[in-house]
Amino acid sequence: MTFELLTGDLLFDPRAGEDYDRDEDHLSMFQELLGKMPKRLALDGRYSSNFFDKRGNLKHIKQLKFWPIQDVLMEKYSFRKVDAQAVADFMTPLLDFDPKTRPTALDALSSDWLND
Repeated sequence: MTFELLTGDLLFDPRAGEDYDRDEDHLSMFQELLGKMPKRLALDGRYSSNFFDKRGNLKHIKQLKFWPIQDVLMEKYSFRKVDAQAVADFMTPLLDFDPKTRPTALDALSSDWLND
């Protein structure tokens, strides 16, 4: 929601392709933004085998184009580097793949970016 409020665009807008479905596209978008999903998380879900091979790689989408949030904000939306980095520092932990290490909403409220 933060990204949408700042840019007017969706952060993720997955679509099905010829040989992959919308869910796998969504997973690829997460990885392009945040980096490769840890293998243990990729293989731990109930439906993991639908999307990941035994090495934790996506089954049908092989070429990922990594583009971190700060770069997206600077290159596509002309954010200044300092502002893009501040937004990325706020957003990236909230998108952590691992729910055990992801900050809570209450944790996010204490962010320097929100309190400046």
